[in-house]
Amino acid sequence: MADHVFGGIKIRHLYKIFGPNALSHIEAVKNGLSKTELNERYGHILGLRDINIEIPSGGIQVIMGLSGSGKSTLIRHINRLIDPTAGEVLVNGVDVVQMSASQLQEFRRHQTAMVFQKFALLPHRTVLDNTIFGLEIQGVPRPKGIDTAMGWLERVGLRGFEQKYPNQLSGGMQQRVGLARALANDAPVLLMDEAYSALDPLIR
Repeated sequence: MADHVFGGIKIRHLYKIFGPNALSHIEAVKNGLSKTELNERYGHILGLRDINIEIPSGGIQVIMGLSGSGKSTLIRHINRLIDPTAGEVLVNGVDVVQMSASQLQEFRRHQTAMVFQKFALLPHRTVLDNTIFGLEIQGVPRPKGIDTAMGWLERVGLRGFEQKYPNQLSGGMQQRVGLARALANDAPVLLMDEAYSALDPLIR
């Protein structure tokens, strides 16, 4: 992990309502309007209700729940791939919700990495170039980036496949590329959305 001291993550009173007029219904939800009532009366979907979590630096937090319970929605608020309807998401003491576009861009480049449930590989880039992608965005010189990427590809068992394209790989192999890409970034926050779902138990 990165060497600097990291202040952890604090999520406070986080709400997410999906729909065109989400803000107009937030008070009703806070006052007890149920998910079913919100959908039936107003055609809006309640994704998250009053989430409060504190994750200390160096810790591993596992979010468990049934399908559709909001697990992916929650972790996508940490890097603001989803904007909340209300609440705070403090990462290292800074509220991600209040970041400007340029601040958010820098935050995503250097403070977070993510393994996506559906892999999210770039189809026109090789395995190596997918793995090095985050390092390129950070401005890491290509020789150093290649060295780092190859190290992680070896760790996930994909050395020898670096010049292949995603459509030439199995689902499990694509997921391992996603893992290598995220780990290569060496970010303080690593978000993993069912990151092992396509992997065989022995590989996990």
